[in-house]
Amino acid sequence: MKIHKNRLLIVGSGNIFKKHISVLNNLTDRYEIVGIVEKNLKKLSKLKKKFKYQIFSNVDKAIKNSRFDLGCILTESGSHAELAFKFLNNKKSIIVEKPISISLRDAKKIVELENKNRKLRIFVVKQYRFNLAIQKLKSAVDKQKLGKIFLATVRVRWKRDHKYYKSASWRGTWKNDGGVLCNQAIHHIDLLQWLVGEVESVFCSSNTVLAPIESEDTAVGILNFKNKAIGNIEATTAVRPDNIEGSITLMGTKGTVIIGGFSADKVNLWRIIKSKNYNEKELIKLENPKKVYAYSHQKFYEYVFKNLKNRNKNFLNAKEAIKSLKIVTALVKSSSSKKLVKLSENLFNTKLGKKN
Repeated sequence: MKIHKNRLLIVGSGNIFKKHISVLNNLTDRYEIVGIVEKNLKKLSKLKKKFKYQIFSNVDKAIKNSRFDLGCILTESGSHAELAFKFLNNKKSIIVEKPISISLRDAKKIVELENKNRKLRIFVVKQYRFNLAIQKLKSAVDKQKLGKIFLATVRVRWKRDHKYYKSASWRGTWKNDGGVLCNQAIHHIDLLQWLVGEVESVFCSSNTVLAPIESEDTAVGILNFKNKAIGNIEATTAVRPDNIEGSITLMGTKGTVIIGGFSADKVNLWRIIKSKNYNEKELIKLENPKKVYAYSHQKFYEYVFKNLKNRNKNFLNAKEAIKSLKIVTALVKSSSSKKLVKLSENLFNTKLGKKN
């Protein structure tokens, strides 16, 4: 039986593009790249020399002149919403890198478009959810193996030096980057709300420590969940000399689990009271297979292929993605106002997505 390949039109060819293209090259039985859009002329010239696909400099012309099933948005964060609107208004489903948008207002418009047309599918790249360690933890939480979760901690301790921020003009800006919470820690914040539950209010303090940028590079936040659990977020790109960790810790009345590694991809500690279903010594070894490049991204694309036509089974849709963006927006607002911010209040007027 011949499998119908999903035809992709990719927009953007920056750093994250390299990871996506490598994964897609391993899934040629399920995906076919029909074109790449790149507005940067230098990059455009290199793409034409390197790839056999159609190369476009204009996204509107690419959408009009290409036959494809999915638009794949891999550009800077601040452009995600505008590009999403272009595809969705042309009745095309999309894959979009995190965050779904920097602007909460635009993100809500994307959700409205998704709800309005039941044939449209939106998949936001939340690849951390596919990490083997996170999948195992999610299963344990759903089965209440940890008991009632009362404390959850995220630590994003990464290095992003001056060279990183200077390599692209959008990096470190409120308009197109959004700072450490929106650009780096949003994956871990997504895991917090996915594993623990809905957030009621937040408090945050942030600062720009080392990088010569307008957005923050360091932030600490407190999350109050509706189920009375407390969350703690520590995020920074000012670590020197090298990356330390991207971890999440859950403490419950029956046990504690720490998922560490660079991107929450390795079990560091797994201790549950009287648990016959889990071998702690075996679980400590659990991590994404090193032989599979970008394992979680590959699992993401496999999930998209399987669920493109099944609307009811998409746990990566716009409605789901907006949850972590809402938390980030509330944290940014709290840092500016130096007050506790409830997620039920108006969160539209923050620095996110705006030119400083």
